[in-house]
Amino acid sequence: MNTRVAISVEEYLRTSFEDADCEYLDGEIVERNMGELPHSVIQGRLLLLLSELGSQGSLQVIPEIRIQITPTRYRVADIAVWRPGPIGSRIPTVSPFLAIEILSPEDRMVRMQPKIQEYLGIGVEWVWLIDPFERKALSYSSQNPAGVLTEALTTANPTIQIFLETLWKFLPES
Repeated sequence: MNTRVAISVEEYLRTSFEDADCEYLDGEIVERNMGELPHSVIQGRLLLLLSELGSQGSLQVIPEIRIQITPTRYRVADIAVWRPGPIGSRIPTVSPFLAIEILSPEDRMVRMQPKIQEYLGIGVEWVWLIDPFERKALSYSSQNPAGVLTEALTTANPTIQIFLETLWKFLPES
């Protein structure tokens, strides 16, 4: 569903949405597709794996967080990861080094591409786009802004490597 409602930035930042957080794109509230079981399983597994890695290196791993793209654009990442240090108080004022998006059945790549490019444009170093239904993933970076199909989700500085097979084994049989 892609319901759009016009409100001010201030009102958006004060609003808690009933089902799931929405994005704010130039004056419009845009609902995000709700995840189904495969989406939630992958999100949960990644949160666990990244949190374990984070406890060793003080990474800050936060699900469903608003990220300011411009003064009138806010995106909501499925998972965002920051290096150690302050990132803001209410809304992060520092870009994460990693943003993760997990596709839901209704998501389309053509709608995800602007979001990914916006992340890269504000200094997000790595973006992982995971499709649990096709069991594929793309990794984006400033070196590969068009994305590359990958068997392992990786970053540098800090080095993170998660093989997709470790995620897929938790998915329900289709």
